[in-house]
Amino acid sequence: MNRRCFRISKVYLVRHGQTDANLHRVIQGQTDTSLNASGIIQAKQVAEKLKNVHPEFVISSDLKRAKQTAKIIAAICKIPVEFDSRLREMKLGNWEGKTFEEVENDPSIKVWSETPSKWKADSAETLKEVQKRMVNVIYQFSELYNTLIVVSHGIAISSFLLYTKALSLDLMWKCLPDNASMIEVFFESDVERNSSKVGDIIEQS
Repeated sequence: MNRRCFRISKVYLVRHGQTDANLHRVIQGQTDTSLNASGIIQAKQVAEKLKNVHPEFVISSDLKRAKQTAKIIAAICKIPVEFDSRLREMKLGNWEGKTFEEVENDPSIKVWSETPSKWKADSAETLKEVQKRMVNVIYQFSELYNTLIVVSHGIAISSFLLYTKALSLDLMWKCLPDNASMIEVFFESDVERNSSKVGDIIEQS
C-alpha cells in the first residue's frame, strides 16, 4: 500500500467498551453485539478523558458496541459523530460466535497465532484488507479535522497502528488494545513533500 500523508495533528484511537462476548472469550468479528454494563461505564470513563483534549469530531464503526461507545463519547464531549462500516472489526468467517477454546484445534490456528498476515479463511477478510480500509477512512477524515476520535475494534486498530509505524502485520498481537483503551497518535506532516511521520504514540487504559 502506498504511504499516505496524514495532514491531521492528532488521532485518538478508542476500542469499544466491554461486551459479554469479550467477557466470555467469544470471537465477535463483525457479529453485532452490544456493550454490557461494564462496557457502558468504561465508555463514560474514556469520554471524560477525551473531553480534556478538545476533540472536533468522532468517527466510529457502525457495529453496535462501537456505536454505543461513540455516542457516549460524542455526548460527553459535545461533538458530532458519524458512523462508517470501514471501521468495522475484521470479518472472521466461521470462527465468529465460537470461543477461543473452540478454535484452538483449527488447522489454521498456528498461522493465525504466529503469522496472522498470511491467515485466510472462507467468508473472512485478510488483515491486509482490514488495514487498507482503516487507512483509507482515517485518511479521508484527516483532511477535514485537526483532532479526531476514531472508535473501532481491537484487530482493526492494531492494523492501523502497524501501518503508522511501518511494521509488519505479523506483529498484530503486540499492538492489540484493551477494551475502552485510548491511544494518541501524533502526526508530523510535510505537505510540500506529501509525507507524514508519526510522532509519539501514547496508550492509556
